[in-house]
Amino acid sequence: MKNKAAKIIGGLVVIILAALIVITLSLDGMIKSGIEENGSELLQTPVTVENVSVSIFGGSGTINGFTVQNPENFSDEPALYIQEASMKVDIRSLFSDQIVVNEIIVKNPELFFEQIGVGVNLKTLNDNMDLASDDPSVPSLIINHLLIEDGSVKVSSSLERERTTEVTLAEFTLNDIGRDGNNTVKQSVRQVLRPLLQKAMKEALKSGVTEQLENKVRDLLDN
Repeated sequence: MKNKAAKIIGGLVVIILAALIVITLSLDGMIKSGIEENGSELLQTPVTVENVSVSIFGGSGTINGFTVQNPENFSDEPALYIQEASMKVDIRSLFSDQIVVNEIIVKNPELFFEQIGVGVNLKTLNDNMDLASDDPSVPSLIINHLLIEDGSVKVSSSLERERTTEVTLAEFTLNDIGRDGNNTVKQSVRQVLRPLLQKAMKEALKSGVTEQLENKVRDLLDN
């Protein structure tokens, strides 16, 4: 009887573990595809993620290899790359009509400011977000706290002659994104990416690369 009971218990443990693995993989895949689909539609350029890992116990997790490709007519270098971002998600909310992310911490984001002719890549991405449509039928998204720190911006300008440099991006936080309204996923992501892109552009304008070209480049950003 004891051996039989042990086998039954062992079988139940295996079934439970297998179910947890399936749920975890499905959850990770759902978040990954959601980031890629909404990001690509919002920015109108490919957005990819290497891996997403979220624990169903507590909701802590990571996003690895978040990449925003440069828009058309620019180089092949990514406009934005984040090697790793940590997050805390309300797991129950993922199965509701309002997704709640309690915290996202982004360390060492790498941005690329590229000016070619009369175009600036980050401004193009910023403008693309205004053109993207929002689907009110999808779940809303709340991000309670976002911290971005230790960022860098590589600057490349060829307005008069090719110049490159790199500048730092000051730490900044955003709170209660989507809390006041009923933000779609795209609307909340827009509220995250827009200040990030704009801060990167401002830092690029302060760099030595654009020192003599600042007015010309600023005119491009304001148009």
